[in-house]
Amino acid sequence: MQQLLDSPLVAAASHLDKPAVVGAEQAWTWRQIHEASIALSRRLGDASAVCNLCSSRVSFLVTWLAALRNRCLLILPPSGGNSDLTAVLKGSARPVVVVDDPQAIQAHWRQSADCLACQPVWRPSQATSNELAWQPAWDDTAVLLYTSGSTGAPEPQPKTLRHLATGALVLGERLSQDIAGGMPAIQRIVCSVPPQHMFGVESSVMLSLVHAVPVLDRRPLLPADVRDAFADSPAGAWIATPLHLRSLVQTGDAVPNCSVVIASTMPLTQALAQQTEDLVHAPVLEIYGSTETGVLAMRRTAHETPWQPVNGVRLESTDNANQAWGSHFASPVKLLDQVDIDASGRFTLLGRQADLIKIAGRRASLAGLNLLLQEMPGLDDGVFYLPATGSPTERLCLIHSGPALDRAATEQWLRARLDPVFLPRTLIRVDRLPRSDNGKLQRQALDQVFAQWQAAARPLPTTQFQFAVSKDHPALPGHFPGRPIVPGVLLLDQVLTRISTALNRTVDLLQQVKFASALLPDETASVAFDTDGQRVKFSVKAQRAGVAVTLASGSVLLAEQATAPG
Repeated sequence: MQQLLDSPLVAAASHLDKPAVVGAEQAWTWRQIHEASIALSRRLGDASAVCNLCSSRVSFLVTWLAALRNRCLLILPPSGGNSDLTAVLKGSARPVVVVDDPQAIQAHWRQSADCLACQPVWRPSQATSNELAWQPAWDDTAVLLYTSGSTGAPEPQPKTLRHLATGALVLGERLSQDIAGGMPAIQRIVCSVPPQHMFGVESSVMLSLVHAVPVLDRRPLLPADVRDAFADSPAGAWIATPLHLRSLVQTGDAVPNCSVVIASTMPLTQALAQQTEDLVHAPVLEIYGSTETGVLAMRRTAHETPWQPVNGVRLESTDNANQAWGSHFASPVKLLDQVDIDASGRFTLLGRQADLIKIAGRRASLAGLNLLLQEMPGLDDGVFYLPATGSPTERLCLIHSGPALDRAATEQWLRARLDPVFLPRTLIRVDRLPRSDNGKLQRQALDQVFAQWQAAARPLPTTQFQFAVSKDHPALPGHFPGRPIVPGVLLLDQVLTRISTALNRTVDLLQQVKFASALLPDETASVAFDTDGQRVKFSVKAQRAGVAVTLASGSVLLAEQATAPG
């Protein structure tokens, strides 16, 4: 507790003139941040809850402290989407929405809440330590976070300030053990994730407030921005998701002055962790945790598979559930993941019960399948998706962004790594995946992508056309002398070319074809085909003596096109 009372969180005098936010035109000290928070707290009036939507670090931190000083409930919504925000605001008596850009305020927000813009102006602070000091309500519910919604609707998770602050102490203790030089080696925090979600709160907001580590005012997302954030600066920690690491590895950009990378929000492969370490010349530490608990365990993924619980955390596995106890969250908490715990307390993840899928009698974890995609060549971003039809014959889809995938190459690469029953039957290309700011995918968002793809891919009415191959065609005399017939490859060329033209799509793969009879020179062939947007079935017939004779039938796959918006 004494460490918390001597931290920037409570405006301890020993830290007031140290940097709090850096990277702007001028660095902000803790004294300036606290003084600005007092000014904002007066503007909040009698608000019972504050929804903090600020994107800049200065404005977010000022709003965070202002709400805590006024003992308002700090609400961090699951997203800035209208539906999420409306639902959150309706649950509060006197809510205030705080943004740092007045243009971001939506007119309909004012129907449910007051709206303020927090745009603190840098100025030298004259406030004394006595004027800035305050006493937090440590054990009151202070912050309301939301789960990601990756397995359902986002759920509210109330937090006390004591739990959040203790979590920062626990995280700092573990970092001191795992990086050379301990916490003093982290002289700034460069955060690529938003502060409105648990990972961002724990690793960039509370870690900064409790351990007096300044935070970069920018949120670098692209590899070049990350490199620039560390260039010519003191050594720091990079807070990122595996998606950020994958982008860095794809560009091959080295990052200087990085003392540690802290990654979370989705599984990280050992190969990606090692490749990142090679570029940053620092350990990549992965956090296992949840919105309900905060950090539970960590590992250096490039070098180890088991997870080591952080100090004070204990996991227990029973026949009915896996539970976790810890000093920084209300205990126990039932874990959604299945774990294998060894005698030392270290554990291995076996998968999430709600994440398990069963296809053709075989079971697999969607998270495990998606982990493979981090290493797939040519894939920009992708996720496996199983439509919730309940049909025993339903198969996986691969929803992805970036260039169209070569179906044969994709299947060949996946076939070498997973059971054939889990090969995706459908490839759906989108402009971008509907990831949240922290990189997660809500099930509802994927359902919408699939529904939009289905609507665009509804079967078209059967289409017909005719063609004939002239008896003067150069391929006929030799096929066969004295009794010419149209070669099957020539018939197919006519059929596929005209189908491609009619649909304005490229034929990607001839799945199957069956020749029943030969087409004769100058004979009219009638082709009928229908499509579901991805597969085309066709038949070729000719009228002989008043009878329709089938010449050929088959099916082809069409090349991808971006049919669903991201």
